[in-house]
Amino acid sequence: MLQLDDVRFETMRRLHDMNKARPWDSEYLDVLDTALSLTLGEERVVENPDQLCRNVIRDARRTIRRSQATSRENAARRPLADASRRRVLAVSFDGAPAAEMVTYDTPEARALVTETVRELAAFASTLGPHGVGCLQGMLDMMTVPESAQHTGVSVATVERARRAVRNHARTLICFAA
Repeated sequence: MLQLDDVRFETMRRLHDMNKARPWDSEYLDVLDTALSLTLGEERVVENPDQLCRNVIRDARRTIRRSQATSRENAARRPLADASRRRVLAVSFDGAPAAEMVTYDTPEARALVTETVRELAAFASTLGPHGVGCLQGMLDMMTVPESAQHTGVSVATVERARRAVRNHARTLICFAA
């Protein structure tokens, strides 16, 4: 039987406070929700709130990534409903098979992509002289260290720039939808 001791209670309070601090970030809220569930696990070793909070957040991120990967693998096994689409199989960086959807592109789709990339480039230029280089590194599928070396800035700067560009892209996508 689960014992709700002071350490678990303090950890749950901290996770709830984190939830209040960033209510707009749905991905982070999913992590915190999973972390709350993991906190209540009977088999989890409880020592101190700092360590437990850090461990459940780390494990929640892993759980979500594993769930997403499993979903992609299961979807890749199913036939496509739309005959105009085809599936391309590739191998991801970790060696796992990854399926990507490929559709026949249209002039409208190309125009939307061009406009979105143009808006992202304009936003990236406001981040500083490294912004456009970081965006180009993302588009060229460079890793963060490769992009940092290519643009001549630190890894942390590239990560901040990529995070800002991703957030702006989410805003553009949500605004367009």
